[in-house]
Order: sequence, then structure tokens, then C-alpha cells
Amino acid sequence: MSTQKFEFTPENLVLYKEYLTRYDDVQSALLPVLHLVQEQNHWISPEAIAYVSQLMTIPEIKIKEVISFYDMFYDEPVGRNVVHVCTNITCSMFGGREIYQGLLKHYKADYLKPCDNNRLSFQKMECLGACELAPCMRLNNDFVGNVDLNSAISKIDALP
Repeated sequence: MSTQKFEFTPENLVLYKEYLTRYDDVQSALLPVLHLVQEQNHWISPEAIAYVSQLMTIPEIKIKEVISFYDMFYDEPVGRNVVHVCTNITCSMFGGREIYQGLLKHYKADYLKPCDNNRLSFQKMECLGACELAPCMRLNNDFVGNVDLNSAISKIDALP
């Protein structure tokens, strides 16, 4: 568990206030605000949850419920780069599950646990919504399609 205090940077505080203008009520802005927290902190720490709760006057438990519902939010530290591998039916038919397992083995990794000097975390995804690229993965926010294990490793090794 982190013991560092969390606050938005001055730039992100401006973005936060701008997000609030887009919605009729504060609670409706929670998803983009959580994305902003995660972009700044790389995960949503207990301190960040407390900060958002106070800032938005939303109970911490409600924020935790949202975080636990969506697999795009991380309530534990992850590596600098998150590799999402699609394992839905289309990608699996083309080797998605085998690619995911092969990556875990190659990098001596486990689901979402930081590895390779905190450089990588791996997450299997039910669907990335890119069946035309099957099998596909997402490296941070970039989609990579028609991969096999070797090409996936090459792309991942090129990450900072």
C-alpha cells in the first residue's frame, strides 16, 4: 500500500474542473476523473481514492465499486507498460490464449503483477473490440494486430 499523498497536478486540476462542466452532476464525471488519476499516478491508490472522494464529495465505497467493476482501472501498482491480450473467441481461434500464456512464460510474469524491473504488466482481456485484427493486443493505448508470439515479444521488447 502506498503512503504517498495524492493530489492532482495543477494541469490536471484544471482538466478536472473542465470535466465537471461537461456533466449535469458531479457523480457523472467520475469515470473521466478516475482515468485522469490513473494517467497521473499509473494506478488508483487508496490515497487517490480518498482525494477524489473529498474533491467530488462521493463516498469512498462508491468510488471503489466503480474501480472494481471496470477492468481498465488498477487498484494495485502495475508496470510502466500494460500489455492487454485479447482472449475472446475470435482472437482465441487465432491463438490469443496461447499468446497470452506464452508471454507470461517468456517474461516470467503473472496477471497484472509488475515484472521486468517494473517495466511490464500483462492483462488478458475478454475483448478489445478489434476482431478484424485477431489475434490482437493493446500495448498501453496502441492496438497491435495479427500477432503471433514472436512478433508480440518483439513489439513488447521495443517498449521503453
